[in-house]
Amino acid sequence: MKALRNFLQRDLALKSLALVLAFLVWSTYRAEPFVEIGYLVPLEFRNIPENLEITGEIPTVVRVRVRGRSAVLRQLTPADLAVSVDLKGGAAGEKVVFLTAAAIDTPPGSEVVRVTPSEIHLQLSPRQEPH
Repeated sequence: MKALRNFLQRDLALKSLALVLAFLVWSTYRAEPFVEIGYLVPLEFRNIPENLEITGEIPTVVRVRVRGRSAVLRQLTPADLAVSVDLKGGAAGEKVVFLTAAAIDTPPGSEVVRVTPSEIHLQLSPRQEPH
């Protein structure tokens, strides 16, 4: 018990200063306002079967609205919000892909509010061999 009391009383001024600084940093962070910012994020297709290709018109970017503290979102770039569609095991024909907020990684303290469009229609066709 005496060792614990000595530990707590030793360097009391330094420990108090550290506690005050930690409180100031925390209160500054808590005072930072929440904002929403829209980003145009590139749409990435992964694992396209070798014998298939995507045909027709598809969007190359999607609009992602993110909500979070302004200090966090000021440092965020569209490249940090990769939207990727996994086409592994896809078959020829039309495929509807739903783009959800849960599929997009965001930094701690932020969240995806909306993804537009929320779904895309893809046409997978057999790959044409060049002549």
